[in-house]
Amino acid sequence: LLFFSDPSGSYFQFKAKAIGAGSEGAQATLQDKYRDDFTLAEAENLALEILKQVMEEKISSVNVEVASVTEKGYHLYSAEELDVVIARLA
Repeated sequence: LLFFSDPSGSYFQFKAKAIGAGSEGAQATLQDKYRDDFTLAEAENLALEILKQVMEEKISSVNVEVASVTEKGYHLYSAEELDVVIARLA
């Protein structure tokens, strides 16, 4: 679960949350497509699909960073790992 705190100090619980520029469209896509039973690959695909929709630049391993948190711990993707995930979107 994720917790989001707005500027007033109120906080809200989410299973998926988008913040920042383009967050309204991204949040709408999350609400439409997110499922509790996603595999890690499906979650990666959705996250990068949403970034692709809202970013002005083409997504690449130069302008995007991805990390995962699983039962194995925290993992920051290398540029090569990220390129594999981006290639799946094509």
